[in-house]
This record gives sequence, C-alpha cells and structure tokens, in this order.
Amino acid sequence: MNVLRVLLVGCLLLLPACRYTFLPLDPGRATLPERFSLSGSLETIERGAVARLTVRRIAEPAYLELRWYKGDQLFQERSIWVEKPGTYQAQFERLDDGYYRLVVLVQNSPLLQLEVGTPLLPPPPAP
Repeated sequence: MNVLRVLLVGCLLLLPACRYTFLPLDPGRATLPERFSLSGSLETIERGAVARLTVRRIAEPAYLELRWYKGDQLFQERSIWVEKPGTYQAQFERLDDGYYRLVVLVQNSPLLQLEVGTPLLPPPPAP
C-alpha cells in the first residue's frame, strides 16, 4: 500500500512537468513592408490608347516603366516618375485594331497588365 501511495504522489508531482508552466511571449502584430499599390485602365482613342494609372500607396519614389506591346513585340516604352500617390496617364500609338498590351513595372517587377483587342491564340487541337 505504501508503494502505491508513493507512486501516486510521484505521478502527481511529475504530471505538471508535462504541461506548459509559462505563457508564451506575445509577439505583437507583424509590420508589413510598404508596397506599391497600383490600378489602372486602358481606353482606346483614334489611332492610339490612353493609360490612366492610379497609384494608391508608394513606399519610396520610383519610376513606373510602361512597356507597350503589339502582339509579342515591344512597340513603345515610357517612364513616369512617381513621388506620391495620384493619377498619372500616358498615351500610346496603335497601328491597327489588333492585340496590344501594356505592362507596368516598378524596379523591374511587373505589377499590372492591361490589354486592348483580342489575343491571337493557336487553334485548339483536333479531337
């Protein structure tokens, strides 16, 4: 009976060692880095297109690199210096009603792609 009592007391003493005896530290909220926030639209005009870009958030002043493609070929390039949030626009030429796309990059990272026209897709495979 004594042995059983000693084992029971020993188990009761060791049981709290299996639980957390402290509260973990609160790490708080993680701060996220400031990122570029950009939206835009592309409007066709006669023999051209106008890109309207709205910068909502900016970490530091940077260039918006605008690359205008006709199909797969680079057709025109523009750069816009952005120091603060706001609306910016650029105009591009169109030779015909074909497929054009505008890729907007910041520090060589693409952020936005806008398209005009219908892309040329390969025909579907035969069944």
